[in-house]
Parts: sequence; structure tokens; C-alpha cells
Amino acid sequence: MDLITPTDSKDAELKLALIDQALDAKGISLRFPEQLEAQFEEETGSARVRMAQRNKILATLLMYSLIVLDYFCVPDVFWLAFGLRFGLVTGVVALAYWIASRDPPVWVRESLTVLIAVTMSVAVLIIVAASDNPLRENYHLGILFMMMVAVIALRPRFPYAVVTAIALVALEGLTAWSVDTMPIESKFASVFLPLAFAGFALPAVHNLEKLERQNWLRSLRDRLRASVFEELSIVDPMTGLGNRRAMLQWVERMIKKGQADRVAIVMADIDHFKSYNDTFGHLAGDDCIRRVAGVLVSEARGSEDRVFRFGGEEFVTVLPGIGISEAVAVAERTRRAIAAKGIPHRPPGGLKHVTVSFGVASGELGPGLDLNTLIAEADRSLYVAKQNGRNRVIPPLVAFAESDLRDAG
Repeated sequence: MDLITPTDSKDAELKLALIDQALDAKGISLRFPEQLEAQFEEETGSARVRMAQRNKILATLLMYSLIVLDYFCVPDVFWLAFGLRFGLVTGVVALAYWIASRDPPVWVRESLTVLIAVTMSVAVLIIVAASDNPLRENYHLGILFMMMVAVIALRPRFPYAVVTAIALVALEGLTAWSVDTMPIESKFASVFLPLAFAGFALPAVHNLEKLERQNWLRSLRDRLRASVFEELSIVDPMTGLGNRRAMLQWVERMIKKGQADRVAIVMADIDHFKSYNDTFGHLAGDDCIRRVAGVLVSEARGSEDRVFRFGGEEFVTVLPGIGISEAVAVAERTRRAIAAKGIPHRPPGGLKHVTVSFGVASGELGPGLDLNTLIAEADRSLYVAKQNGRNRVIPPLVAFAESDLRDAG
């Protein structure tokens, strides 16, 4: 996915600042600022769902394997255990699998892991409470196994791992206290084991998720920086317009979208610009270029057209989807708008304000006509405009008006 485009540089700077802030954040909370958190979930959520779906199946198969222990340790309630494992737990896992595949909100997706772990542990509690077999005293350790499966295999996000651990420790205590024949010391020991495991496992879960998030932040930062550098390489810093490279990339994208089969090129060159620099200085010359660029942009047809700085005092406007007569009309309108600005100038033997000459070409891009050929044709027309006295559009608008009159006659 493109995170940043040339018009998104401010957004990139804000995100880079947020990334640095998130990387420097201290404390137990792993959640990013809202904008980054949303992008993190968007980019990693699908892979996380796929991993969780595989691990649900693995956890269920591991839970099925315990049916062997049911047969030997609690034979008096074997069929109850069979029904709980292959009925209740399987049904809950299947439901969780289906819900997760429907792209639910993050809190639903992560809560499903808690639900599966709790359901498997409740099954152990029911089996122990229903059995009279002496071996049931050690059966409660199945909940510790479920905690290991939940934290290591299902791998919920850290807050949900904490909830899972608390719930399973509570279920472990209820299971141990349901065995009347178990000494009180054993009951306390049975609660201490999952507590000890949680004490070691939860910091590890926290550190793993923190590492995952920090790696993603660094990856995003690298992509954003590369995007900013790419933007700097295609944007003219003086005018903010795209340069030649930007023009080629933009036209290529338009062609791929099927929006630039027919295109017009308008080349513009500020008249007597060297004289302007010699008279008013280079800083004033830079300001003149910026003012002319502003008029070129304002006179374009909105989002359909794009203006680029071609080099020096030359500009190119790309107008997709129109013919030569319409492009000449746009150029003539722009020429008049620049003249009306009245930017002061003292050219040799000319007007007392800045003027611009235009060359126009149009054609259908394809195997017989590429963009460079069309630009060269517009450049030849611009040369003719310069030779014929400057401050004009070639071909002239009047030529198309006369042609229309002849066609009407």
C-alpha cells in the first residue's frame, strides 16, 4: 500500500514525528497514537488473523490429544469429557474461526482467543468436578496446559493475554477447590503454579509484542523517509511543481489507467527572461517564475491537467483527453492572464511587462507517438512563437476559428 504521495509531505512529517514519539515511549502500554494504531492494524491484521486461524486448529488438536488422559485418569466421566472436548470446545472454536474470518473489530478478534482458552479450561473444571476417580486430583493441571497453549500458541495481544491469565488462574483455583480430598497445601500449590507461569510468560508476551511493534515502526519510518526523498527528487523546490521526472511518472500512470491515450502538450517560455534577471536580479527572477507558475496552474482545467517546470523559465502543461484546438484555447487564455498580471519588465523593444510564448501539440499516445515526440513537436511550435515576435501561441487560436468558419460555410 502507498502511504505517502507528493501531496502528502506534511502528513509524512507528522507521521515521522509520531513514530519517533512512539519509539521513545516508556511504560507498560503498547498501544500507538490512534493514527499509527489504525495503520498498524490495517497492515498487520490480515497476517495476524491467518496465524491465529492456524493456531486455533493446532490448539484444538492438542486439546483432542488429552482424550487419552481422560480415558486413563477419569474413566468414570470419559463420555462426558468426550462430549465436552468434541462438542462444546469444538463448537466454540468453530464459531471463533468463522467470526475471525469475517474481519471483525480488533477487540472481537482478540477476545475470541480469551473465549477459546476459557472454554477449554471450563471443560477441565466440569470434568474434575463430575469425577470421583482419585486421579482427578492431578487433573486440574490441564488448566495450566491450557494457559500455555493460550499464551504461546494462540498469542493474544498483551492486554488480552493478561485477561486470559487472570481468568485461567481463577478457574484453576475453582477446579482445585472442587476436589474435596485434596489437601489445602496442594490446593494453594495448584494455584501458585499457573501464577508462576503467568509471571514468567506475560513479560515475555509483552516484550515480543513490543519488539513486533517497534520493528513495524522502524519499517514504516524507512518507507516514509524513502517516500519523502522520492518526492524531493520529483518536485521543483522553487515553484512546488513537479519536474521532468514527475511529468514522465504522472503520464505513465495516466496511460496505465487508460486516461491519457489522447493528450495535449502546452510548452510555455517566459520572454526575455535573461534580460529580466540582468535588470531586476536573480531573486526577482525567482519570484517572477513563481508568479508565472501560479497563473499556469490557476488557468489549467482543474484536476484533469498538470503543470510541470521543464527547466529554467520553461514549463509544460499536460492536458489529457483534449485535441489541439481546445489546448490552444487554454494556452491563449493563460497567455492573456499572465499579461494581465502586469509583472514589470523592460525588455529590449518590447512591452513593459512580462509576457510568455506558447507552443502547443496534441496527439494519441501509442506505438507511433510517444510523449517525448509530442514534447518535441510542442517545442518546435514554441520556437516558431519566439521567432514570430514572442507573446503568442503557436498554432494560433485564430487559425482554428477561421477553420471553423470555413467548415460552417
